[in-house]
Amino acid sequence: MNPFLEELFDKTAIDAKYLESYLSPNQWQYLESNLQSIEDLDNNLYTDNEGENLEVLLQFLVCHKDDITVILREPSRKEILMVLYTSSVISGNYDCFRFDLSKFEKTYNSIGQILTLYRIGRKDEDMKSLGNSWSKSISGLRSYAQSSSIDGVNRPVFEARINDSEVLFEITSQEDEIVLKNDFRHVECEILDTKQQQQIFS
Repeated sequence: MNPFLEELFDKTAIDAKYLESYLSPNQWQYLESNLQSIEDLDNNLYTDNEGENLEVLLQFLVCHKDDITVILREPSRKEILMVLYTSSVISGNYDCFRFDLSKFEKTYNSIGQILTLYRIGRKDEDMKSLGNSWSKSISGLRSYAQSSSIDGVNRPVFEARINDSEVLFEITSQEDEIVLKNDFRHVECEILDTKQQQQIFS
């Protein structure tokens, strides 16, 4: 990985090691060759000829060029990470994005309560690989499925009880989204069965 890509992924908190498992050697070569400075984001970088995972990554970088430029120059501007995390460019249909949440600030005020949360997982997600973005309500879960064009019946759906001390930040949206800390622990968690999923998404 060239020095600019290393800095880019580090400052924007994109998990580069996770991304590596989704991009082919040809796609990485495209990135290496075409993205060596922030100015390259202006140089017709976008392509849809190298596969969907690279396409959505490039679209994200191009759309957020101004935000990325700021955080590269001022790494202390942690609020920009929230803008990137909540980008409408990142659809739930693309699993190649993961952020290093250890680089985000905790802004949620914990009061010692237990929250019941819901999550539509990645296709291969299980109890040992739970993601960090959850919804506080069934209606929020439905909104997430609709906005991301996800079939909630054909993916694992989780219901968990979480101590609110595990919450990193909250996002005001129709999805009622809450983001949990890295390596969070749940009090209880279960995968809903097909009948329960059908009741939610039918």
